[in-house]
Amino acid sequence: MDTADIKQQVIIFEKSRNNLLSVVIFTVINLILTYFNAGVNFLFSATLPQFVFEIAKSVNSELENNVSIIVGLIIAFIIIGIYFVFWIFVRRVRALILAAFIFFTIDSLLLLYLIFNIEFSFSVLLEIAFHVWILYYLINGVKAWYKLRGVSAEDFNAIPQEM
Repeated sequence: MDTADIKQQVIIFEKSRNNLLSVVIFTVINLILTYFNAGVNFLFSATLPQFVFEIAKSVNSELENNVSIIVGLIIAFIIIGIYFVFWIFVRRVRALILAAFIFFTIDSLLLLYLIFNIEFSFSVLLEIAFHVWILYYLINGVKAWYKLRGVSAEDFNAIPQEM
């Protein structure tokens, strides 16, 4: 690959990585908003951590015990932490973009499962659209990773510093 091709693939890879960070940030914000019963929700986020926390809140309302809320938050933040670890280390171990894609695909399948088991609303279409958006960028990131397999770490890391 020549320098222009490498640069183009690195840009695609970095966009994928940045979208992964957006998922982490908005999911954390959503958990905080859900914890405080704000009634507002950002769409650009992962479903699994929020689902886990909602289950914990349901258990809490039945048992009236805050332990379930704490456990739910811990599990939700562990899941978010996995996405964050992918984001941090994907530059060093570029194959982690594939793992992030698989992890988010599982999250998207959970979203579809939940959608088919709840009442339909317009916001569901927006949820699906944002999940498709993230999946699109992660797929592009996986393709870029595949094309960049033979590029050295020095060449790869030099491109983002130039920009």
